[in-house]
Amino acid sequence: MGNCLIILNYNDCLTTVKLLNKIKHYVALDHILVVDNCSNDDSYRVMSKYTNDKIHIICTKRNCGYAAGNNYGARYAIEKWSPDTLFFANPDVQFEENIVERIEEGLYMNPRYAVATALVKRGYNAWDLPGFLGTIRMLFMLVFTSHKYFVKRKLIKNKKIHEVGVVEGSFFAIKTPIFKAVGGFDERTFLYLEENILAYRLRQQGYKEIVLSDICYIHEHSTSIKKAYKSKTNAFKLFYPSFMIYLQFYVRCGKPAQILFGIMYLAAYAERVVYDSIKFLSHIMKQRKGSKQNQ
Repeated sequence: MGNCLIILNYNDCLTTVKLLNKIKHYVALDHILVVDNCSNDDSYRVMSKYTNDKIHIICTKRNCGYAAGNNYGARYAIEKWSPDTLFFANPDVQFEENIVERIEEGLYMNPRYAVATALVKRGYNAWDLPGFLGTIRMLFMLVFTSHKYFVKRKLIKNKKIHEVGVVEGSFFAIKTPIFKAVGGFDERTFLYLEENILAYRLRQQGYKEIVLSDICYIHEHSTSIKKAYKSKTNAFKLFYPSFMIYLQFYVRCGKPAQILFGIMYLAAYAERVVYDSIKFLSHIMKQRKGSKQNQ
């Protein structure tokens, strides 16, 4: 049973290289494929030095987002090695070799299991598959974080395999034939909602996603995104088109629901403006405090 781990990089080669150095000798991984998503720095040149029989570095012709970049890598891997299992990982994750083995074991315990992952150590990596009201909940940081908190509490109560609605895209495995059958990620999205759409497509065909709650990985949440967009507000601008694709083509919401969503989006945008402002002021205060202590 062969596998391939796909890592999508964009202007964050130092984080990607850190991950490569950790996992390059993992026997449990047959192939490691880094997809440089048309970075505008020297990422591709830096990472190309790591090319060997196991590690392969490729580059997209242009940056069309998370979904298109990962699909590009998946197509390359399938054509070159025909792996049974595809792993997808953000550069800002850390996991031990036994995690790879355990995830694959869990994934193949049931023919209806399509996606599997471990429990994230800090933060949250599973939630309910949202309908219209669920998408409203996802807009607001405090509300959605609370929802994910209670989902995680259920997962850690019993150390076993749990079926969940959606698995976060930071680190997971999927059976290759199923990935192909559902068409992979929806390339109409640029960033955000990719895992929700994948989960929706899987559920429509009777497949399930699981979390193995007795094993963990680390995710330094949104390290690459923070480098690219600097603030919650800037990154949030990319939410709207992805949400509209999800609402129109999957949840099948009409115009009144889409208008209501737009109003809620503006409220959530204001929430992030406040969040970034408080964070900025806190940073200034810490700097001033540090300056006084050094005087």
